[in-house]
Amino acid sequence: MKMENKVKKICDGITTPLKLKNYVMFEDNWINEFDKILYNQNGDSFSVLDFQELEENTLVMPDIMPYYNGWSFRKFSCVKLDKNINVDDVFYTYI
Repeated sequence: MKMENKVKKICDGITTPLKLKNYVMFEDNWINEFDKILYNQNGDSFSVLDFQELEENTLVMPDIMPYYNGWSFRKFSCVKLDKNINVDDVFYTYI
């Protein structure tokens, strides 16, 4: 099965932990330490050099939850790739 993962941001070491500088942060945590190759929408392959998981405190439903203490922790996959990519690029893994 093919799983789609969109790049949320490139970690800069300022708004994200310094140890994750130049890592790619995805919008979810479907990628894990066992994924060694990712594919973009053109079918190009990218080698995963390192994997980390980042946990952020986020609002569950930002429009209504601030009044109800609706904070939760979300986990995001972060990987260091062998090639440069852009925010909003889509990558695929196969499980």
